[in-house]
Amino acid sequence: MSLSPEESLEQYCLAQRWQSLEGDSGLFTIAKTEFDKGTDFLAACDLWLKTAPKSWRLQFISASAQPLTRAQLQSALADWPQYAHLATALISQYPATVKGIHPIELFDRRISLYLMFGDAETIFNKIAQSPDLGLANHNKKSIDVWFIGTESPQLKQVISTLCEPDTIVAGNADFDAKAKTATPWHLDRAKPRQSKKTVAILGAGIAGCTAAAALHKRGYQVTLIDRHGMAAQEASGNSQAIIYPKLSVRDQPLPRVNLAALMLASRYYKPFWDAGYGEQCGVLVVPENAKVQQDFVTIGERFGDQDSLVQLLDNAGLCAQSGIAMSSELGLFFPQLGWLPPAQICQQLLQRDSIPLLSADIKQLQQTDGSWQLLDEQNQPVIEAESLIIANAYGCEQFEQTHFLPVTQLRGQISLLSTSEASVGLKTVICGEGYITPAQNSTHNCGATYNKGLFTTALRKEDHCANIEQMGATDNGLGAALGPQNTDSMEGRANYRCTTKDYLPIVGPVPNVPSFLEDYGALRRDARKLIPTLGSYQPNLYIHCGMGSRGLCYAPLTAEILAAEIAGEVPPLERELRLAMHPARFLIRDLKKKRI
Repeated sequence: MSLSPEESLEQYCLAQRWQSLEGDSGLFTIAKTEFDKGTDFLAACDLWLKTAPKSWRLQFISASAQPLTRAQLQSALADWPQYAHLATALISQYPATVKGIHPIELFDRRISLYLMFGDAETIFNKIAQSPDLGLANHNKKSIDVWFIGTESPQLKQVISTLCEPDTIVAGNADFDAKAKTATPWHLDRAKPRQSKKTVAILGAGIAGCTAAAALHKRGYQVTLIDRHGMAAQEASGNSQAIIYPKLSVRDQPLPRVNLAALMLASRYYKPFWDAGYGEQCGVLVVPENAKVQQDFVTIGERFGDQDSLVQLLDNAGLCAQSGIAMSSELGLFFPQLGWLPPAQICQQLLQRDSIPLLSADIKQLQQTDGSWQLLDEQNQPVIEAESLIIANAYGCEQFEQTHFLPVTQLRGQISLLSTSEASVGLKTVICGEGYITPAQNSTHNCGATYNKGLFTTALRKEDHCANIEQMGATDNGLGAALGPQNTDSMEGRANYRCTTKDYLPIVGPVPNVPSFLEDYGALRRDARKLIPTLGSYQPNLYIHCGMGSRGLCYAPLTAEILAAEIAGEVPPLERELRLAMHPARFLIRDLKKKRI
């Protein structure tokens, strides 16, 4: 006879174990090979909330090869009335059933659920540190309890690599280390030292503030440093910023990261929308040319059963959803997205967790006695912390440790367009050649230009004209609805994005460049050579930047990736996608292409 969810927990004395947890903060991790209807997860939530210290977090990781839809889950959990209040919270955050890892925060961030949609063996392997089984759990905390509902020897092999001797395993898992099959350049040969759990974050934009919130949740003492006295005064300072969705018919890292990021962002910002910050009005994307239009049809077919994520609309649907007479034949509508005021979001994140912000212009970084010192223009120390995150966008170029990163400072200008009788009816964000937001204070936020090599934040009339032209190019009906605009006294804002060559963010530990070039120099001669050497990294130094014009979308995901890296936790994204954003990727690529 199978055990009930409560009995499964009781046989391992988890109530007593959780009641005895000590310390200011900590993490307890449960993994289960099959999520099924989620009743085991809800039972664990119920017991955790009743017995565990409030300063501790529960992480529950589970795969589902054939996940239920939200409606199916709601129907299945109706048979478990004892979990009704918990089920309501889960269902409200339940994602579209898209393959990949879906991190969900519940119950005031006391419980993290990693829902992994896909084949269990494949996806559990992808959260490991390396495909080499002996390195699968390198420098990571082990999972505390495994519930194994499989007879697959291959899956049990993967599970065994994510265990330590004190891991409780409900089922059998056999360990058999295999020969190395990959170069582990992304793994730090040194074990990070974190006795104090103090972190300084340089930069208080959306990258810095989301990272601060993610680390605070994990019990770290975080301080932000910025040259401004308030958060989000540069690239994150626009009054209206959108969560820009970009899907693709290709199964490559960039579109896969984009999809994972926008799905998490829609959940991450929901409490802010509910509190009146911005508007979850949906984002409508129209094709820029005939090729993109055909791609949209393919994307619509691919996600045809995921209406909560994206919908393919014809012209009638576009007009009804947007509230204006549009001319495009079709478009993609993302109902869970919208716009936000990023400066207010950053300030709310810091205020919620009482995270201090110091005002200083940092010119130099140095490590002394196991800590990082940040020095100002007078070469005076401003703060000292055990770990340091550089999150000051293109400002990372000024530091010796991160000067190697190929980032670009790219100017962008937005324009505030006056509403017309027709445009005031706009109900959703529209994206195409440019983007435009629904009216706020009788203006539409419209943008943005891409001015490479231009270094001024002064507003330029020609850029206002370019933004207006982009609206007409995006959709003729939109241009007609906006009507004539006076650019002579038009307001707006200009600042700089931090972009990368591959359009992906930079998130992770900072490599020791001389050691990297020495250790992996053989890749110049043979790009496929297997080099079993682990990487050498600057101790407790990390970077979080390079988000281009999608910072609002990327930051919740990349902040969680970075915080999990620092805390030694199971990561919230597949390994190949994490490596596609890794700071050392540029060195490895350049070595293989004989550029360095």
